[in-house]
Amino acid sequence: MRRAWLTVDLEEWYHLDYLDKQACMATGVRVMPDLFEFLDLLDEEGVKATFFCVAEVAEENADILMELLRRGHALGCHGLDHTRLTDKSVAQFQEETIVARRMIEKATGRPVNGYRASCFTMERDKLEALRALGFTYDSSKILFAQHPLYRNLDLAGFEKPEDLVYADGDFTEYEIPTLNIGKYSLPISGGGYMRLFPYWLLKLLLRLYEKQHQNFTIYVHPFELTRRALPLPKDLGFMTRFRCLVGRRGNLKKLRKVIRYLKKRGARFETLEQDRKERGLE
Repeated sequence: MRRAWLTVDLEEWYHLDYLDKQACMATGVRVMPDLFEFLDLLDEEGVKATFFCVAEVAEENADILMELLRRGHALGCHGLDHTRLTDKSVAQFQEETIVARRMIEKATGRPVNGYRASCFTMERDKLEALRALGFTYDSSKILFAQHPLYRNLDLAGFEKPEDLVYADGDFTEYEIPTLNIGKYSLPISGGGYMRLFPYWLLKLLLRLYEKQHQNFTIYVHPFELTRRALPLPKDLGFMTRFRCLVGRRGNLKKLRKVIRYLKKRGARFETLEQDRKERGLE
């Protein structure tokens, strides 16, 4: 293993695609203020991460954004309100992205150059619009045809200088890895999939992954990094409730094990911006 990138979709629990956002917001429960234990873990492990922030939570969490920047992490944009890009026109996407970037930059006083689409719903026309706005990197590509939301982002014309990395001029696209098993692609690098698998199984899958790849990208969300109880709607179906809650209690410990495993396999953790600097792009 050569490189590893730890990424965080900086959003609230109510941004989950299958929840009623307004009803969940009204409960007043927030998980982002609990991120400091996770930030301490990163300090202890010597890992710098890339955070993609949903703009509508930037102002009320400006102290957290400033703290993660102070600790040497990178900060990008995760859209204005975490709605899918497939539900927007190019013009709407561009307008919202301008507003979102401005909100995050106002909260931190730092420029924002990176982006990740909600639910990995980036499409090529929106990617070109993103580049026209001056963004220099994106991390929205995932090859997982079995998921009804994810898109197989068209990167025709891009070169692939390294595993999980695509480049066109000074713009870089970072892929979310999946493990190929027969005809299927299995996401093992974050989200509900990492929470679901016990560590012994995850370790086995990582060993198989190493035979196919040289780099690795982890993606996590704040609600997966805290043990705070979530007031989920009472009428939420069993499978949806399970999908939301499975593995949360021990996920921080599991994440630490994954980080240490990757380090032992020779992976060097860095932010996506650090990777671009090494490529002479920043």
